Amino acid sequence: MINPLILTGLLAGLVGIVVAVFIYWWIDRQPLGDENMVRVWSAIREGATAYMRRQMRTIILFSLIISIIVALSVYAGYSVRVLPAYPELRGEVILESVLIGASVMLGSLASLAAAFLSMDASTRANVRTTEAAKRGTWHALKVAILGGSVLGFSVPSISVFSLALLFIVYSLIVSEAATPFNLRVILDSLAGFAFGASLSALFAQIGGGIYTKAADVGADLVGKVEAGIPEDDPRNPAVIADQVGDNVGDCAGRGADIFESVTAEMLGTMIVGWTVYFFLVEAGYPTIDALAFIFLPFLTGAVRVVATIPGVVVSAYQRSFRDPFEPLRNGVMASAVTAILGFFLAFYLLMPKVWVYFFTASLAGILAAIVIVLVTNYYMGREAKPVVEIAETSRVSPALTILQGLTTGMNATFIPIVVIAVTLLAAFVLGMSTPLPVVANSYTIGNIPIAKFIYGIYGTAAATLGMLSLAGIIMTLDGAGPITDNASGIAEMSELSSEVRGRLDPLDSIGNVTKALTKGYAMGSAALASLLLFQAFIQDYVARNPAVLQVNAADVSLSFSNLMAVMDYLLNHLMIMRADILISILIGAMLPFLFSSLALRAVTKAAWYMVEEVRRQFRERPGILKGIEKPDYYRAVDISTQFALRNMITPTLSIILTPLIIGLLFGGPAVGALVIGATASGIVLAITMMWGGAAWDNAKKYIEAGHLGGKG
Repeated sequence: MINPLILTGLLAGLVGIVVAVFIYWWIDRQPLGDENMVRVWSAIREGATAYMRRQMRTIILFSLIISIIVALSVYAGYSVRVLPAYPELRGEVILESVLIGASVMLGSLASLAAAFLSMDASTRANVRTTEAAKRGTWHALKVAILGGSVLGFSVPSISVFSLALLFIVYSLIVSEAATPFNLRVILDSLAGFAFGASLSALFAQIGGGIYTKAADVGADLVGKVEAGIPEDDPRNPAVIADQVGDNVGDCAGRGADIFESVTAEMLGTMIVGWTVYFFLVEAGYPTIDALAFIFLPFLTGAVRVVATIPGVVVSAYQRSFRDPFEPLRNGVMASAVTAILGFFLAFYLLMPKVWVYFFTASLAGILAAIVIVLVTNYYMGREAKPVVEIAETSRVSPALTILQGLTTGMNATFIPIVVIAVTLLAAFVLGMSTPLPVVANSYTIGNIPIAKFIYGIYGTAAATLGMLSLAGIIMTLDGAGPITDNASGIAEMSELSSEVRGRLDPLDSIGNVTKALTKGYAMGSAALASLLLFQAFIQDYVARNPAVLQVNAADVSLSFSNLMAVMDYLLNHLMIMRADILISILIGAMLPFLFSSLALRAVTKAAWYMVEEVRRQFRERPGILKGIEKPDYYRAVDISTQFALRNMITPTLSIILTPLIIGLLFGGPAVGALVIGATASGIVLAITMMWGGAAWDNAKKYIEAGHLGGKG
């Protein structure tokens, strides 16, 4: 029998997908505008669609190869560790290997579907937002938000729907009996789905980032600085590539990123929940109540979809506002209140004896998300103190501008890291304090009974669920950003009236704010999700140990005492003084820097070619700057496309191959240490680069707005 919680997740995901498709249909029915607007829009849409199709072909081919390799690797691993002792399990091993490989491919496809649908909706909504601005600012904001909501609904809905559907299908294939062993096989198989989603997200972020930054640098450096023309001037050969980059980088790339975080968070919670379930069943806890710890993410996933609805409605249909950011802020608050109520009901109904502890932990996650968003605005707001300080130092020397920006980025790490640490500690203590039964008291981790330790880990999972409960409305704002940015650019390039452009200007600035806020949210959610995944990795590694298996003629089961022994051994062997652990931590800490350097090198090379191309067109065709000759937009688009697709493989391989090499050389504990090092340095590096870079960018915009004497 299929658990009702899984069906709830399936239904909610389906409803969210239907809502996204309906909004998609509504956008398509809105007027496009005049001929000039359609001409500019067609160029942007064709460029974005062409890039996404080429990128999707690359990712699908790569994912297919990786899924086959993963399936063969899983089978090879079991052949070495399990089959020599239990040859009768060969059929089960083959089945799980095939399911994991299939899950990798399906996860990649699901992530691509969410990314492509959101990008396509964005490139349909941009020109319609420009046309709506002829009727007023609110009309334009409404179209932009509803266009962004396709991303907001698609990401959480496709994630929970896919996982629920696969869980049902795999249950029918493996066994409908909810035994610890059968549930373990299903969850192990689903883990491939998260890996596939991560693979697509990695490609989408790298490729989209290279594309958009190369176009951005080319358009700004030659157009604004050297030629002295406005940012979205149609005379700039790189202007279309710049507009395309907003969609493939900020929309599709971020969509795949958050899709991966949401999916990983759900699976990570289910894997940790399986260990809690095993503990509780061993202690005599009712099985139906113990299963709630595994299936909770399906219900919270449904809450995430439902919470997006009031947020989108409030944001899109608030007609009266003094600042365009006001309805967006109110939308986030509406989603937050709905999510809190939904989480209260979820924990109260599923875990009546311990709901207070885990609900409070989830509240900590929601509050952490809000604090990180507020801190992001403090460091990256248009007239924030750190931004103004960077602008003021620019009066003296470019060197001081660089130093002040680096100082801002480094200083910005303090509050988010403290918030994440306090959230995790509070959630861990709350989970550990639950009055759930304690078994296996002879096993401890840092003098904490291992059962209490696992309950604490589940508390951190609840906090992660809470933080990601706002994913829908946050992704709606993120999707609206490129739409308003494109809409303003289309108005500029179509030479619309100053009245229309004036209505779009505040929305354009809102786009910059929403992009900054969603970057902060993505960083915080990725940080909590990665730490949760580390714990899930530990549980998964332990459960796969052949010593845990008990095989007889009737069935296959798992030994609880052996599971405890293996877990105790693994956790107590993550000792930092061991050479292999220390080496792995150091390599993990280095990995984000290596990855970033490879990506930045690709951006630098692509931007160099873009700059040279724009200069060449200005030099060889002087009529472009005079406005009597049309630039070759497609050459610039082609440069960004080629370099993005060509240079996204190497950084991706650096992330995929390193854990495999470490695992082969030093074993599972070393891979765990690698993850710890990479997570710790990756979070800090992300904050430094993201917030420092955004502060630089907004300092430039602050000066361009006329402050400190304006642009020189």
